[in-house]
Amino acid sequence: TGKKERSNTLNTAIDNMCKKTRDLRRQLRKAIIDHVSDSFLDTTVPLLVLIEAAKNGREKEIKEYAAIFHEHTSRLVEVAHLACSMSANEDGIKIVKVAANQLETLCPQIINAALALAARPKSQVVRNTMEMYRRTWESHIHVLTEAVDDITSIDDFLAVSESHILEDVNKCIIALRDQDADNLDRAAGAIRGRAARVAHIVTGEMDSYEPGAYTEGVMKNVNFLTST
Repeated sequence: TGKKERSNTLNTAIDNMCKKTRDLRRQLRKAIIDHVSDSFLDTTVPLLVLIEAAKNGREKEIKEYAAIFHEHTSRLVEVAHLACSMSANEDGIKIVKVAANQLETLCPQIINAALALAARPKSQVVRNTMEMYRRTWESHIHVLTEAVDDITSIDDFLAVSESHILEDVNKCIIALRDQDADNLDRAAGAIRGRAARVAHIVTGEMDSYEPGAYTEGVMKNVNFLTST
């Protein structure tokens, strides 16, 4: 009887451990999707702000904006690697890692180009170099975003996005009540960005389905989401 009780206790402990492990993994996955949702919401603004300051020769501000851009790049790379840690898609993981490494390599080159432009804002050659780097960055960001989306569970992403959109709607309501134009604009912008991301990802997902009533219904809702 004692052995049986010990065996039952051990089995119960193992079951509890498995349940806690599953719960922890689910929480980790949600946290990573949260990071993906936020970090890839607006990937180009830090670069555009840096370039704008450089074009206007604002050398004093360049270091600050360069630091923000560097931090932004590091966060994108970190989140991309986190997404890899939760995926079993080996081919997708390889693409993500290559794209992330390309961004890491590109980041200091872009900062140097911005510093050069800030020092010589009227030089057309330097401006052209900066523009070339901007296009290269946007191309690599597009590849990384698509690759991260491919290894991310669409169900998890939609659940997290819905939660964030509801939070942002509440922020809009509070901002309207308080007549806070800045927070209203910020929250509304976040909603637009998240809605656009959802629409893009769902549209990509529908491309892998045979056209029919289901895909038409989904795309109708996507169009409604992007037009409101």
